[in-house]
Amino acid sequence: MKEIAFDVELTAGDLYAFSMRHAYGNISGIFGVVISLSCWFILVLRFGAMDTTARIALFIIGCLFTIVQPVMLYSKSKAQARQNKNINSKLHYVLSPEGITVSQGEQEAAVKWYDVRKITCTAKAVYLYMSPVRAFIFPQDQCGTEFEEIKTFAVAMVKEYADYDPAEADKHQ
Repeated sequence: MKEIAFDVELTAGDLYAFSMRHAYGNISGIFGVVISLSCWFILVLRFGAMDTTARIALFIIGCLFTIVQPVMLYSKSKAQARQNKNINSKLHYVLSPEGITVSQGEQEAAVKWYDVRKITCTAKAVYLYMSPVRAFIFPQDQCGTEFEEIKTFAVAMVKEYADYDPAEADKHQ
């Protein structure tokens, strides 16, 4: 099987999309949005029957997950992209049957496919998670015409190594 090589230079927008997906792509994120929307709904329906303190409390809680958290995530993403030279620099990725190699200048790191815990594919990006909060981000707009090939290859490799245990493989050799 061939290798796929490409470069990625993450932007604040790429980091923000990842942060939003991470924050709202699970049960707790959805629950937070439901709480916020419920507060807005109650505020509108019962506005005249509540005192000022209750109105303010519902308004603030309603803003937490629908306005405050997304704004905070965007500002963190923007600051991270601006401050972290590693993120601002171009990353060179090589996907092969052996794993993922990422290099930047003189530094290079390799990750085996069995170390990828989860893959999430969207229309705009592929996220390869090595931990619950650390992932390689492959934005569609930077991968260009190779994006579908990258997505297909990564999904196939993660699936192939889903049940792979390196300790078990060492015992059989």
